Order: sequence, then C-alpha cells, then structure tokens
Amino acid sequence: MVFLGKKHLHIPESDHIVDGLIRLLSSTNSGSIRLEFANKPAAEINIYSNDNFSKSSKKKIKVDLLEPGLFKLQDDDLSLFDNLRTATEFAQKLTDNMLTLSLLRKGKEAITLGEEAHPSFSRIITRSDDIQLNSLKESTKLRKDFKDED
Repeated sequence: MVFLGKKHLHIPESDHIVDGLIRLLSSTNSGSIRLEFANKPAAEINIYSNDNFSKSSKKKIKVDLLEPGLFKLQDDDLSLFDNLRTATEFAQKLTDNMLTLSLLRKGKEAITLGEEAHPSFSRIITRSDDIQLNSLKESTKLRKDFKDED
C-alpha cells in the first residue's frame, strides 16, 4: 500500500489486516502455538492474560523465533525511518488494545512492542513509548536473520 503525505507507506486508519490481527490477539486469553519445519521447531507463540475470564484484560504475546532464518523477508525499498514509523504505529495499536508483543530470537528477548514496553535509549531513536529494544545485540541478529541474502 502506498499513501502520500503523512500516511506514505504506513498503516492506514482502517487496515483490515492489522485490525483483524489486533482483534484476534485481543479475543484470545491464553494458549500456545508451535510451528515446525522439517520436524524441527521453527517458532513458538505463547499468549498470557492477566485475567483468563475477561476479554478486556492485558495480554502478553511472546513470539520466539527458534529458526529466524526461515522467516526471511523480501528486500524492499523502505528506509529505516519508514520501517520505524510503521513499527511505531503498530506498537501504538497494541498499546491502545492493552496488548504487548515480545519478539524473541532463540529464547532471548530482542524487542517488546505495546503496553508493557518500557523504552530507555530506544525512545530517542523511535520517539515512542511503545517500542523497547530489550537487547541491541539480539535485535541486530534478528534483523540480519530477516534480511534476504539469496
């Protein structure tokens, strides 16, 4: 999607995919999903809730990329700032819905987005209270894993 002006290459107000993902995460109280590739664990997704009986309780989603190289992204022409802006908008939507998303690389926390993010140094870069770099080292490794090197 290409938008001009402030919305250029970012999440529009009524993005059906992002809205659907947020609704799905909000309606799930707890659970786990384990993805395997060639009989080896590739990723685990765990959802925790403060209150399993209330759909409006705070939730934490942990996505552990056990084999991050399997999730390579196609090269795009987006700048670092375009990617940061999109991440900031997504993180704000998570916060607005009392959701926290943590990305882990092989069991080590790399990035936290949303409600429970407590940025320090990363606030200077992202200008957001909703994105926390838990580990610069793991975040950098994760970014390298996502890059399509083929």
